[in-house]
Amino acid sequence: MVERTVEQHETDVVLEYEYRQEEMTDALRVMLRRQGRAGILHRPVVLVGFALFGVALLVGGVRGDDATLVSFGVMLALWPVLMSRVPQKMARRLIGANQHHGVMRVTVGEQGVRTVSAHVDARMGWANYGTYAETDRCFLLRSPDRGGTCAVVLVKRGARSPEDVDRLRALLDRQLPRA
Repeated sequence: MVERTVEQHETDVVLEYEYRQEEMTDALRVMLRRQGRAGILHRPVVLVGFALFGVALLVGGVRGDDATLVSFGVMLALWPVLMSRVPQKMARRLIGANQHHGVMRVTVGEQGVRTVSAHVDARMGWANYGTYAETDRCFLLRSPDRGGTCAVVLVKRGARSPEDVDRLRALLDRQLPRA
């Protein structure tokens, strides 16, 4: 990583990390589930419902010797399996696209978020974000548009201590509403 001097304030929280598959998958799963009406298709209860309906059609088609019902049953039973894999596939692609950045140093403070890596030095004020969400592994800063379709992922393991994670959560609570 190219060393750059970063003016840091006492209240700033600094994270250093490279993205990993499981963190990006978590973030994408949250983002997809919270995208208005379209997000309902990624909720586990809906996926299970489609799978059960597909199995019922499949059984009904086999019993009634109806090839059309069997076909629809197979499609509806497999669709949730494929949909549940979408966040993992997307995460893999995003990690591949961002791998060249190497270690990211993200400073979160009262002014906003600054990201520095080998190829990036970007500052974004709080107006660039609408809400935030939290998973076990990361914080997801979502864009202010209705669906929150763009996001920045802040990885918790990049913090120096658990206290820094708590400070980051408190800072985010002051700046953004939780999604």
